[in-house]
Amino acid sequence: MPNAVSFKPSAPPPVPLAEVGQYSWGLTLVFVLASTCWVLLPYTGDLFAALVFLMAIVLAGTRWNRGPVLMMAVVSALVWNYFFIPPQFTLHIDKPQDMVMFSLFFIVALSMGHLIIRLRAREAALAQHHQEREHLLELKHRTELLAESERLHRTLLDSVAHELKTPIAIIRTALDGLGQGNAYAREIETANRRLQRIVENFLEMTRVESEALEPHADWCEMGDVLHAATAPIQAELAAHTLHVSGAEELPLLKLDSRLLAQVLGNLLHNATRYAPPGTAVEVHAALSDDVLELSVRDHGPGLPLGSEEHLFDKFYRAPDSPAGGTGLGLAIARGLMRAMKGDIEAHTHPEGGAEFVLHLPVKTRSAA
Repeated sequence: MPNAVSFKPSAPPPVPLAEVGQYSWGLTLVFVLASTCWVLLPYTGDLFAALVFLMAIVLAGTRWNRGPVLMMAVVSALVWNYFFIPPQFTLHIDKPQDMVMFSLFFIVALSMGHLIIRLRAREAALAQHHQEREHLLELKHRTELLAESERLHRTLLDSVAHELKTPIAIIRTALDGLGQGNAYAREIETANRRLQRIVENFLEMTRVESEALEPHADWCEMGDVLHAATAPIQAELAAHTLHVSGAEELPLLKLDSRLLAQVLGNLLHNATRYAPPGTAVEVHAALSDDVLELSVRDHGPGLPLGSEEHLFDKFYRAPDSPAGGTGLGLAIARGLMRAMKGDIEAHTHPEGGAEFVLHLPVKTRSAA
């Protein structure tokens, strides 16, 4: 015979201690009022006791919970019937008018207690709604202040960057006049090129954050994109060997070649900063289900553990980073990729070195 399963009824929720105290105070108040009205009964009559009980129920409803107030209404009606309505000391009522009065008292007491509690609940809801509205208004105000502060920040960066472009161009022109044989001229050229890249990063970051980027896709070859990406950083790439694979096998691609070249240029420049001189920088291109996959790998120390996502934060610089960077290159790269409906991820390659992988939806067409 299978074991019988017994079910125990769930215990009712415990009554809060504060509400237990209200029940006690309610009974005490009814006792005190009944005693007072009993002493005054020869001078006031039984209706005076009913009015006193009703007033007490109204006052209790403004401060206590529903249960204690309704308990006071029931107990007050019974006490009034037992002690004050003839015949006294019995719940029996002889006169019809006394029966009507008792019924009306009972109904009015319950109704007033219920209505007052509902009014309290509505007032509490209105107060909460007002508080939430004030909180939302304060939050909106803070958000507007943050947005305005960010806008001013971007405007300042944009203005400073634009102001720096003119002296940078003048320095470059003067260097062309001096020629490349002068050692000091080469040092100035290197510093000028670094300063120009910082200015361009500030301008591009402003464009990314203002969401003013509108990619313009057109048909292009991957080789042209790589040439546009490496041309501005030939001096930095000179200390490394660049290996490109997979690009020649790709068909024509419809994408914004200028933005993609800038992304690749930022990644390649980042690789030259962290990889030791003489090591290779590898670029691999492949196509998978109309998604262009580009990977840029160096043979440096790899990424610090846990920094894979922080690398794309604005102004983030990993520990032991070389001096001279702004922490904007990778943030700009992700912003440009997302503007083109793609994305970028980073990890340490299993065989060593950092690897950045781009995923970009593209349209393809045969080169023929």
